[in-house]
Amino acid sequence: MTKAKITFLFFICLTSLSSPAQKTELQNRKSRVGITFSSFGSNDVIYLQQITGAAGYSSDHFYTLGITYLHQYNKHLELETGIEYSSHKILITPNVPPYVDYALYGAEFSLVNIPVSLRVNFWKYFFVNGGLILDIDPTVASPIDNQTGIGACLGLGGKYDFACGLSVFANPYLKAHSLLPFMPDVYHQRVVETGLRFGVTYSLKNQKLQAKD
Repeated sequence: MTKAKITFLFFICLTSLSSPAQKTELQNRKSRVGITFSSFGSNDVIYLQQITGAAGYSSDHFYTLGITYLHQYNKHLELETGIEYSSHKILITPNVPPYVDYALYGAEFSLVNIPVSLRVNFWKYFFVNGGLILDIDPTVASPIDNQTGIGACLGLGGKYDFACGLSVFANPYLKAHSLLPFMPDVYHQRVVETGLRFGVTYSLKNQKLQAKD
């Protein structure tokens, strides 16, 4: 499947999820916007194939800042999307012969992520969420393979909704970046990220949607 086809299918899915079904009766829909911060985890570099003689990679540090938008379809199901900026640092151990001195060195890169996921709420204060990520890697030169492509995410979280319209949540998660890379190498590296995401959202005014004639 070509990169153009993958991108086209991704945005078709985004459009179909974000367009509420038309109904003949008036109904209320709740939407929320907010900000998020993610860190407190690991960002490991992996190969999907067994590689002999490759350098070693270990997590150093990362953080993610985001703007999120949630649209409620019913009591239990919400669509979540937005945009995020991530900064990553990786430690690299060079592959050298035994008894040869070596020094670790670092690599830095950044990502712009556009997640499209579903959130399933249960027991009032908890939810599970998962979906796809469009990864955009603007880094010009890095020893880590370019991560532009389609990734995936999965998480479990807790939330609390205040009467004033504010909501707060904490969301442990797993992200796999560039599962379908747009610029693949023979042995393409993927960044696998685990962390804790915090967010604050605010409920927008309910809007009555009416079917078009």
